[in-house]
Amino acid sequence: MPPTPSRRPRWRTWSRWVGTGYGLLATAAVLLVLASSDAHALSYVLGLFASWWLAPALVLVPLAAATASWRALAALSVPAVVAGGLVGPYALNRFTPADRTADLRVATFNTSAAAGAQGLRTLLEQARPDVVALQEVADRQRADLARSHPRYPHRSDDGSGGPRGGGDGLVLSRWPVLEVRPVTGLPAGARPADVVVLDVDGRRLAVLSVHLASPCLFCPERSVRRNPAGDTGSAARVRVAEARRYGEVARELRAGGNAVVLAGDLNSAELNEPLRSLTRSGLTDVHRAVGTRPQLTRGSSPGFARVDVVLVSGLVPLADGELGPGGSTHSPVVADLAWP
Repeated sequence: MPPTPSRRPRWRTWSRWVGTGYGLLATAAVLLVLASSDAHALSYVLGLFASWWLAPALVLVPLAAATASWRALAALSVPAVVAGGLVGPYALNRFTPADRTADLRVATFNTSAAAGAQGLRTLLEQARPDVVALQEVADRQRADLARSHPRYPHRSDDGSGGPRGGGDGLVLSRWPVLEVRPVTGLPAGARPADVVVLDVDGRRLAVLSVHLASPCLFCPERSVRRNPAGDTGSAARVRVAEARRYGEVARELRAGGNAVVLAGDLNSAELNEPLRSLTRSGLTDVHRAVGTRPQLTRGSSPGFARVDVVLVSGLVPLADGELGPGGSTHSPVVADLAWP
């Protein structure tokens, strides 16, 4: 009597189907994000949340290999490579600690107006950055900052460098402000921003505190009407145009002999076009260069996306960290930098 063929365990069959199905869907999503950029709301949202929906690939690949499911492995190859590209540098950075002393410490924080007062106080008193790029600073906070934090006698709105360009951004500095001028050429719906040039012991450091157009995700209609950049899809297109203009400004500043720090709330994550556009312009993402773990700065810790960044040109990244939000809807980011 011939032997009865053994039946494949049901869990192995299900794992192959799950791996193959997820891999095909995730691959389609990656291609949509890369092909459509931020031009549409769906591709923008997929890019923003990519760290979450790509994470299963890192678990399903070894499972597919263990069950010898080559079809699932093939389907998972694209999302696994992209997921590895997103988190891989943080693991590698652990093996290359900085061997230099920092020359300056820069921080960025979207304070969510008065809601982030405690987080701002903690940032300034504990991290003690030399330069701070703030976003969503309410008018009533500005006077309080001058009284409460004498460590920062120089600010971008103190009149010493010229008129402010407006907007919700503010730069605090231990070093004198040489010049403040508004960024021109931004698209309609963009928040104004300034180029703030500091004198750092005889070196010129240009700082931009930026806050790209808000997406207004899941907003009611009345909130969309109040958003200068419009609905989610329209705001995504504004952000792309903003990022391209800021990239041009950064290149011009660097060509003029300035080191450049562009820091702030990009409302964009790694797979979104604005951050990719800025890094293509020659700016280095400090966290990608030296960070050792994902920083999900948007939302209560841990948040859902890394949208707050420090980008530099003409400076060497040494270390990067995240502090608690302290009431804000964003976490502060602190970067240690050195002169070349």
